[in-house]
Amino acid sequence: MLKQAKITALSFALLFGLSGCETKEIKEEFRIAEIKPINSTLDVELVWRESAGDGVDNYFSNLSPAAVGDLVFAASRDGEVIAFNKDSGDEVWSTDVRDNPPTIWDTLTFTTVAPEKLSGGITAAYKNLYIGTENGDVIALSQATGEILWRTEVKGEVIAPPAAGEGWIAVTTAAGFVAALHPDTGELRWQIATDVPALSLRGTSSPTIAGGGVLVGTATGKLSVIILEKGIPAWEQAIGVVQGSTELEQLIDADSKPLINGSTVYTIAYNGNLAALDMMSGRVLWKREYSSYRNLAIDTGVIYLTDAKGNVIAVDANSGIEKWTSSELYNRRLTQPVVYKGNIVVGDYEGYFHFINKESGKIAARYKFADYDRSVFWWFVDWFSFEEDGAYTKPVVSGDKLFVQTRDGKVNALRLP
Repeated sequence: MLKQAKITALSFALLFGLSGCETKEIKEEFRIAEIKPINSTLDVELVWRESAGDGVDNYFSNLSPAAVGDLVFAASRDGEVIAFNKDSGDEVWSTDVRDNPPTIWDTLTFTTVAPEKLSGGITAAYKNLYIGTENGDVIALSQATGEILWRTEVKGEVIAPPAAGEGWIAVTTAAGFVAALHPDTGELRWQIATDVPALSLRGTSSPTIAGGGVLVGTATGKLSVIILEKGIPAWEQAIGVVQGSTELEQLIDADSKPLINGSTVYTIAYNGNLAALDMMSGRVLWKREYSSYRNLAIDTGVIYLTDAKGNVIAVDANSGIEKWTSSELYNRRLTQPVVYKGNIVVGDYEGYFHFINKESGKIAARYKFADYDRSVFWWFVDWFSFEEDGAYTKPVVSGDKLFVQTRDGKVNALRLP
């Protein structure tokens, strides 16, 4: 008994000894920035707030709203796709894309209907909507009516938004395949494989179609270009380089959507680099050491990114020289940045949306969908069902409004003066 007590005491001594030796660097690695009061210089207005089904819960999802004309489109993981009037938030149409959508009887009897597992989209193009699923389907709907036009199966989960361009649709899958489809019929033009390592991030690069090619980041840290006409690789360039010794350090996925500005393409890899390349040849124009799995944004010659640690960074697009870095949102699992009325807007895991002045990098305003924005009934429903209003996908800018969707399925229209 005494021996066991000594062993226990020694274990605690070692534990606290190791804790005492913990370096500041390790503490910083896992620190989550606290939300601190700011001197807000902008007033954020909530224009309307509506529900688009049950949202995405805590599943991985790239379901982002899309805005075209007078409509905003949003979807839930279960399979609901809804069109709202952009100005009023009134529902225009609603479609459940499941083969056997839940009936009123299912609702009354609390019968669970299998979800469609919508995960990649929404992409609006050619007067249609395109959405991918974890079941390996690409689904097209009419923007005007919500009618399901076609459904095509591809090889692997479609967890990134489809791309549209030059008369075609392109998708990537978690199994490493890239496919081109006809936008009106869903007919496969071609489908080719890219390399996938044994361990990679949960995510894929959304493709970009431009200049007769499909540009896509790969799980091996490369930017690859495939000729759209034939489905033949044109060139590829390494963006991420394996440097560490552990499996996590060796993750170099290029999950960011290639961003094109003129004849230059910009991309970024996890544990890798932010790089500018010549679009036709793949020649590297410059590289800078940044790590991210989020899409980039560009405005008036400046690239904006949220890195893997939650820093918001502005980089000159021509030279790669850093203009500013904001570390106030460290480790808050930020969304992709978007540019809106002179600000960079990002959401975080707690549902805060931060408006950062794009010139100075200072937070100018902040908004969170607080309980008083809801009726007592919906506050109780959300609390009872443990729904969360955390941000998981990029905000969408259309006209003078900013549309954001939170994990609980709420679609919100915000506006700055």
